[in-house]
Amino acid sequence: MNIISAHPRQGKITVRVDSLDDLWYLSQIVAEGDGLKAKSVRRIKEKDDKLRSGGGERKTVTLTITVDKKEFRSDANTLRFSGTIAEGPEDVVSLGSHHTINVELDSVLTIIKQRWSKFDVERIKEAEKETLKPKFLVVVVDEGEACLGLVRASKIEYFDLSRNVGGKYVTQDRDSRRKDFYAELRDFIFNVADREAVENVVLAGAGFEKENFMRYLSDAPSKRDLKFVVENTGSSGRRGVVEVLKRASLSTMLGELNAARDIRFIEEVLEQIGRGNGRAAYGVKEIQKAASYGAIEKLLVSDRLFLAERATLEPLMLDVKAKAGLVHIINHESEAGAQLESLGGIAAVLRFNIQ
Repeated sequence: MNIISAHPRQGKITVRVDSLDDLWYLSQIVAEGDGLKAKSVRRIKEKDDKLRSGGGERKTVTLTITVDKKEFRSDANTLRFSGTIAEGPEDVVSLGSHHTINVELDSVLTIIKQRWSKFDVERIKEAEKETLKPKFLVVVVDEGEACLGLVRASKIEYFDLSRNVGGKYVTQDRDSRRKDFYAELRDFIFNVADREAVENVVLAGAGFEKENFMRYLSDAPSKRDLKFVVENTGSSGRRGVVEVLKRASLSTMLGELNAARDIRFIEEVLEQIGRGNGRAAYGVKEIQKAASYGAIEKLLVSDRLFLAERATLEPLMLDVKAKAGLVHIINHESEAGAQLESLGGIAAVLRFNIQ
């Protein structure tokens, strides 16, 4: 996300959407009752069009709506805000009529709030910082199979490739089939890297296929420069991707994106719960108690719970931050988010036992 202008005291912040992750951030920041100003396509009907269904010319106009509904679909990468038109060219639109703004890459939006909370301003700045961090790709390679995890700020997007290269007893043309699979995987990696501006790729897996594929890449001509790192894992598939992301040793080298950090944070909570040492808390009541003691070191909140209980949770989260605690919102649709949801949507690592 690119912050074009920020005047929160005047109630306005203007941003440009630079990545699909920005759609998730905006779905958290723009609330019902907020104003949203953007260019949008509107069907303009003349008087004689009223009798004809679908009549009227489609024009691009700049409108401000008062948001009464939002719809974010991460599976389709779509974000829509609906509401009544508060401002616009009155010669072509009727104030008070209903309109939907579709947010896409490169969309420029002005978000208008009666009061910008400190937390919302921080979320805007966090989105801008995440855009500047390079995305990376984790590729877990096995015999004729590969699972690719594109690590975004808000989630991990998975892709799967497979090809029958033959087992150890089926040796005819096996080398040829394996090279075909390697070529397909190489092209897929470079296509994703070009589309998503990926700079780093982690090749992982439990066997020797990752090294074999790395040798193939070294011998094959490369379309662009990518930095490859090889890691051993005990698992294949998506479990192998998650295993890689749990390793803090990779965070500095790759640039730590939210989705990778989320997995390590929730793993730390679950580890403390498993130890039974009182250094973890979950559920709103337990978290409120821990916060009253100033005991929270890391606080994790599901975005779904945050939106549903914002009036209760935002003061709590600001209090934790004021006491030098880390506060992090997690996408409920991600792996880490699903685990957090099972704990009631909110959990924390504590500095000390409060029992």
